[in-house]
Amino acid sequence: MASSLNSVAAITDTAPDNAVVDIPINTNSKDTDVRDDYIPPSIDTMIPTLRFMIHRKLRRKAHGQYRRHSTRRYIFSAVVIALFMTLVGIGAQKLELATSWPELGLIVILLLVMIYIVVKVSIIIRWCFYWLVLATLVLFAINRGQLFDRNGTTNAPDDKISLHAKIVVIVLAFLEGATLSVVFFLRVAYPRIVLRATWLNSRSWWRIKETPLPMSKSVNYRTTMFSYVSWDPDEYRLSRSSVSYVGEFDDQGRPHGLGEWTDHTFTGEALQGIWEHGVPIGPFKSQEYGTGNAFCNIRIGFCKNSIDKNDSTAFKAARDPNGPSYGAAAVECSVSGKFFHHLPYVRIIGDGVLRSELEQKAKDDLEAPSILLSYPLSFLSTFAESLQSRPSIRGSFHGTLSPRSAPLSKSIVVRYTDRGIFIPGYIMSRRRTNVNEVMIRRICPPHLGLEGEHLGHGNVHDPTPGNSKTTPVPTLLLPSRQGGSSSASVASDDSDSGVDRLGIQRISFSGSTGSDQSRSVEKARKRRLTQAGLVVDGWRQVLDIDGRSSSAVAASRAGYEALVFVHGYNCALTYGIGRLGQLLALGEFPPYIKPFVFSWPSSTTMGYFTAKSVGCSDNVANDLRQFIIDLKEAGFRRVHILAHSMGARIVLSALRKSYFDGVLAEREVVDPEPSIISNEGSKTHLQGRMSVKYRDRPQQRTKSGHSLTEEEDVGIIQLATFTLLNPDADLDIFLEEDYWTLSKYCPHITLYADAHDGALFWSEVLGRKKSLGRHPRTLVYSPTGEVLDVDVIDTTSLDVNIHSIRHNFFNLNRMLVDDLYDVVVLGRRATEREARLSSRWTFADDGTENGEVYTFLCAPSYVVNK
Repeated sequence: MASSLNSVAAITDTAPDNAVVDIPINTNSKDTDVRDDYIPPSIDTMIPTLRFMIHRKLRRKAHGQYRRHSTRRYIFSAVVIALFMTLVGIGAQKLELATSWPELGLIVILLLVMIYIVVKVSIIIRWCFYWLVLATLVLFAINRGQLFDRNGTTNAPDDKISLHAKIVVIVLAFLEGATLSVVFFLRVAYPRIVLRATWLNSRSWWRIKETPLPMSKSVNYRTTMFSYVSWDPDEYRLSRSSVSYVGEFDDQGRPHGLGEWTDHTFTGEALQGIWEHGVPIGPFKSQEYGTGNAFCNIRIGFCKNSIDKNDSTAFKAARDPNGPSYGAAAVECSVSGKFFHHLPYVRIIGDGVLRSELEQKAKDDLEAPSILLSYPLSFLSTFAESLQSRPSIRGSFHGTLSPRSAPLSKSIVVRYTDRGIFIPGYIMSRRRTNVNEVMIRRICPPHLGLEGEHLGHGNVHDPTPGNSKTTPVPTLLLPSRQGGSSSASVASDDSDSGVDRLGIQRISFSGSTGSDQSRSVEKARKRRLTQAGLVVDGWRQVLDIDGRSSSAVAASRAGYEALVFVHGYNCALTYGIGRLGQLLALGEFPPYIKPFVFSWPSSTTMGYFTAKSVGCSDNVANDLRQFIIDLKEAGFRRVHILAHSMGARIVLSALRKSYFDGVLAEREVVDPEPSIISNEGSKTHLQGRMSVKYRDRPQQRTKSGHSLTEEEDVGIIQLATFTLLNPDADLDIFLEEDYWTLSKYCPHITLYADAHDGALFWSEVLGRKKSLGRHPRTLVYSPTGEVLDVDVIDTTSLDVNIHSIRHNFFNLNRMLVDDLYDVVVLGRRATEREARLSSRWTFADDGTENGEVYTFLCAPSYVVNK
């Protein structure tokens, strides 16, 4: 095993080991040194990984899936409960409990408690409820319509029937206890035994056997295969299934780095992503083999400035006296098929480190990075970035020459700036490239050629028609990692291979003609990768960002953008990370957008006023300002803010207090005379939006003395979009003051409002002021009659993936997820999203036009075809 596994340096000394798991290990390199304690991969080294993956499968089974509310089930449960209550009432009537109020009250309370427990338990364990109903019916039949006699004993004509009643009760107790025991063992005890028990003999319990490796093994990674016996829920029997792992390993023979695990059982997983010493930690993508349920694991950074625990909130909301702390988390979400109750699942992979400690370490240690966000940024890799410096797993079979694979982009965002065209995630690889012209080309699979046409036979160096000595076969030339095998990345020098300016390697085959040549060409084509995607001529992707000084400039040049989510009140850190993770997982946001959660002291359910007071304090506003400054120093050029519920009040309060002056770039109007549709009365209706630009700031200079370009300037950060999600803020203050302060920095403001928001209704009752998120029709004009440049989206008509309070559904509703993608990634205004939004004119009480509000083009969930 290569010694590079232990020589990888972390970004900071405080970062855990999983901060560097994205560094690949080439297990097939012939130049690597083998350590004395090296253990080759085998069944014994893979057993801990098998147990962990089986534990994941059992955990999904134990927590269960979300189920559709069934009207028939509710009717059946109501009928059974009514029958049960009737039978019990008949027994109580025979005892004449109506004349004894204390006993009757006690019986009623016990019945209500019992019914509550039965209903709650029956949701999870239905058989416990069924046993109870069956026993009641049997007792009612045995006692001839009576449950108890006047003396409290069984009203039976003889002792034989009394004995039968006792037997029924004993059998009922046994069945209830057995059912609870079986469920507890299968859902609680057995998963823990599988994961932690050292006494469990895995080989004999699962009957693990070695499986011969396939003929087409990976040339870039090692492959291990074995089989085991498991329960097949589809066929209701035990069956033997195979398991394979293709990827990187550590010195102990455990999966470590990039790898793909495939379990062919019905609920097994096909998981591809990043592993750490036998455990998948993400980012990864996974799918159940039989059901098709898909999962996604992504990473999110956070800035926390409260004394709350990561998974809970405290009633006494208070800011951390030591200041904010930075960290990162991995969140796994359901993305397709059935959704599971325990997902999103958040795992803190980078414990919060105080900003003051990182700052002091940067001063004391010259080797420590000076950028404070280096610590969380070292974790924020995406699935595409994980594949950037590694050979492709799926495309590394069937051949001796296997080029390195960087995933091609399927979509490219091109932005217009005052200084030319700009592509987020890319930098110019040629200095003389025209900044006003971009050439995007499509790369097709080899058998379709560059532009999609089939390749003809001919010599690369001799274009004469009919010359068929050699046949060019294009394939992707993929960058090799330092320390990797050179034979796997480039062809030999004595071949006729060449590389054109599009990054396409053309390999010539000569020496044979006719059928031999056709077979060699066909064999070469099958050996090539079959990736397809887009490339930009003269530009290259930059997907590495770790917070170092050079990477900060690269991040600025490549246009890395930060997405900051500010959660509402009564929201723990892990809950906020889970909601943002679900949004990113469903929306498939591009890798150049780095997500963060700003977690402030939000108190508990009963601490609404405390959360409002502490959240709007100067300390929290200053922490938010400092976080934006750290993003700017890390090289981010643009920042997007998503503020939900009371989080909008936090951000607007900081803006109102001028905490972002000198931090965010101010903008100015370029075209002050927009086209006018009508000018009726004192209200003016505009056509389209006004074009704006950000005011230039003094150029910074490098140590060599030359001035940085706009792409290299890390001293400026733009508030690209500001999105208000069901905001809990004062409507009047926003119209009179907050909007004008916000529009000074942000040209793209979007508001999602719901007139039936239950949480904001109680906020209005408690605060005695109109809430910003409940009145979408009043956000078009200011009190002075001026037009507000705000895209107001009315979500009142949506009814999919929305709970009864209608306050928190932006990360589950497909319409909102896609709309937020267009806002953040594409920067499209509401007028440009005509395929999803419909404009609607509203009117005031006096009949005058009140402005334009947008609603979604979607049918209610209860509308179906006849």
